Amino acid sequence: MEGARFGELKLEVGMKFNSKHDSIKAVREFTIQEGRQINFRRNESYRVRAVCKYKKEGCKWVAYASIDHEETYWQLKTFNNNHTCARRTKNRTANRKWLASKMIKKIRKYPNLKHGEASDYFKRKCDLDLNKSSLTRALSDARNIVYGDAAAQYTLLIDYAETLLKSNPVSTVKIGVKPQPKGEPTFEKMYICLDGCKKGFKAGCRSLIGLDGAFLKTHFRGQILAAVGQDANNHICVIAWAIVEV
Repeated sequence: MEGARFGELKLEVGMKFNSKHDSIKAVREFTIQEGRQINFRRNESYRVRAVCKYKKEGCKWVAYASIDHEETYWQLKTFNNNHTCARRTKNRTANRKWLASKMIKKIRKYPNLKHGEASDYFKRKCDLDLNKSSLTRALSDARNIVYGDAAAQYTLLIDYAETLLKSNPVSTVKIGVKPQPKGEPTFEKMYICLDGCKKGFKAGCRSLIGLDGAFLKTHFRGQILAAVGQDANNHICVIAWAIVEV
């Protein structure tokens, strides 16, 4: 994702795809990275044909893909990549859904990604001048996907704790929650000390415990705290860890 563009996709006659969706996606990705605007003139169950938006002005660009006779894969049968029109910095193919899909990994890495930074990111990656409202909505969609997935994980913590205790008997797992006036309680803190880690420290580590902590740079923030030991080979042995607010 940090290269010149989004993967530098190439299209060639004979390329095979698992489905119609994959073939359309490949054509769309290619035309966005090349700065071209296209229209899908055929979009049927057995064939897809894309032409340049400026075909009436004489541009001969065309991409045609269809399903094989055994209906096992899709193949690019015709591809003329000769454009006579100029490169465009505005592209309707780079829609809200496409923008959001490209920003998911970016937001996981930079949770506080701003609108201007996102705009510069797409300008640098594929020379796109984006509509402000479209980018704003896409940024919101990407955050909902990332943070929604993270929030859903917290609802599984009790099951996770029970699974840990079932597979690691005599371990210690504690979960603290905050009661809410309305609705379900929310997560506050969690402490885990697996029996195997505790016995391993007692049996083979130096009698010294190190304590450390780090900030969690996610939407929900908080800190992770750890108690660790050191064995005879100077390797770190984790004894226990916890997630807390501060």
